[in-house]
Amino acid sequence: MAERTGLRLRRLPDGAFQEGVEVGWEGRVLEVDLPGGRGGLSPGAPLEIECGSMLYLGELQHGSGSTARIVVEHSVDRAKLASMQDAWG
Repeated sequence: MAERTGLRLRRLPDGAFQEGVEVGWEGRVLEVDLPGGRGGLSPGAPLEIECGSMLYLGELQHGSGSTARIVVEHSVDRAKLASMQDAWG
């Protein structure tokens, strides 16, 4: 069985982070398992997802039980961003 990657997500602009696990990708759709449930997140909610060195911005589409599907609109590699920030001071 493949190792599952942990992640954190929150509703924008100021929601609290909750823990989750990356289930997989289907094109630009990220499927996640939220063991604590979706915590009141409803379809259409704008989300920020932190997963490893990546930061994703997207919209919650739908899900079943503790599973959620998120259409990712933007992604940023935070390690590359940090090196650019250091270069620009």
